[in-house]
Amino acid sequence: MIDHGEDAAFYRAALLLGLLRGQAVIDWADQILGSEATPPAGFVDISTTPPDDLTLLRERLFAVATPKESAVVVGRLIGLVQRDLVSGRRTFPDTMTVLKQLRAFMAVGRDLNEQLKTLGVDVAMAAAGTPERHAAEQRVCDWLRQYE
Repeated sequence: MIDHGEDAAFYRAALLLGLLRGQAVIDWADQILGSEATPPAGFVDISTTPPDDLTLLRERLFAVATPKESAVVVGRLIGLVQRDLVSGRRTFPDTMTVLKQLRAFMAVGRDLNEQLKTLGVDVAMAAAGTPERHAAEQRVCDWLRQYE
């Protein structure tokens, strides 16, 4: 049997950060239920949760998730942040807010924490509309590109 704990941690964190909608979690749980002869514990509960009840979905995901987000999970989350920025779903200021929340709420490693902190400070310290601000924003976009 496959351990889906890391995927559950990813979906739980993505819901918390507003990177995915509840229906994506329901679809994932349904796919797992449809592909395994013996449904993993907790997946029926996830599958039958109303997709707009994000608190209950996160609670039910917590029951099957790994206790801490791995570096792989954090990388997948940053990939969603990058996708949302490039697609126009999220503005640059909103992207910076999500990165700040990621840093505050997720178990990011020391190096990643410092990278996010430095990028955020660089953007915050540069006045809007200046070449310095444009360069700081470009550094964030370039950094995010590695998570495509």
